[in-house]
Amino acid sequence: MKAMLKSITPAVVLLLAGLVGSAGAQFYKGKTVTMIINYPAGGPTDIEGRIVANHLPAHIAGKPHIIVKNLGGGGGMIGTNYLGEVAKPDGETIGFFTWNVIAAMLGDPGLRVKYENFALIGGVENPLVFYARKDTPPGLKSPLDIMKASGFNALSLDAQNTNTIHQGLALDVLGVKYKPVPGYRGLKDVQTAILQNEGQLANTSLPGWTASIGPTMYKQGIVLALFQLNAARADGSVKRAAAIPDIMTFEEFYEKVHGKKPSGLEYETLRLLVDTLTSVFRTVFMPPKTPNEAVRTMRAAFASLQKDKTFLADYGKAVKTEPELVTGEEGEGFMKKLAVVKPEIKEFLRGYLKKFEK
Repeated sequence: MKAMLKSITPAVVLLLAGLVGSAGAQFYKGKTVTMIINYPAGGPTDIEGRIVANHLPAHIAGKPHIIVKNLGGGGGMIGTNYLGEVAKPDGETIGFFTWNVIAAMLGDPGLRVKYENFALIGGVENPLVFYARKDTPPGLKSPLDIMKASGFNALSLDAQNTNTIHQGLALDVLGVKYKPVPGYRGLKDVQTAILQNEGQLANTSLPGWTASIGPTMYKQGIVLALFQLNAARADGSVKRAAAIPDIMTFEEFYEKVHGKKPSGLEYETLRLLVDTLTSVFRTVFMPPKTPNEAVRTMRAAFASLQKDKTFLADYGKAVKTEPELVTGEEGEGFMKKLAVVKPEIKEFLRGYLKKFEK
């Protein structure tokens, strides 16, 4: 994705800006735009969203001011519902979300709006990192030692959140014996609980690892990185993310443990969820029926962030890695995968969710 975005030359960005600039300047001049972030302040979604909010106005004709409003809870669905049901489709509200793939796939009644009805402005690709306390009995000296542990607490978010289901599926496919403890409001809360030894294992997004856990708990020798989950390439292969080349992929980890490649319905479900979510992990939406003029202006502005050296420097300083930006058109392609999910995967997933709802 980054290669495609880097192919957007300054001349192309200027052309895009020119196409929407004159009308966009009139549309946004003197206005204030509200950015809804669907997770609590201080977490990875919030950190990235605020960086985008700081730099996006410079790329919007009319240079509106952007203010941030955190609406966390419900696995991100509270903020999502607000954008779809309450926010006016006047171009003055955008959402910076970690979207809930499972809720969308299974038609969760808590998600009262459909992602496909939003206007997708763009997104950010992010892998996931699994980590565990090194003092988890009998003690972890290497990532593979987690296979010797049993009965430890694996902390995660709401019962139907992708954070929880990714974690459960990955550990179950590996054959790890653990106690699931879902229900935390945000990843910052999970990180604090791991630090206080309320739990021993969790997973986080790439920014959560590089900007928060890596420089603190990992550097201090409290936790160990186990493996990463990221999107498969077009040929089906899964490679280590460039930002964390020293952390094994889930597939590498599995082969070291079991001597073969992972397979089966559990793994197929895990791979579908990971491919869909991590390809466009953070999403930037506008409410349904937002005027095309506003959507075109925001899409051009978001795409031009990839060429903004100040934005990239600030993002890198906060997150400790460059963003893998995804255009709105690319993101729509990834989301369409949810329309063709096999019935047996949906049936399996509905039954699997009950494990955490208990």
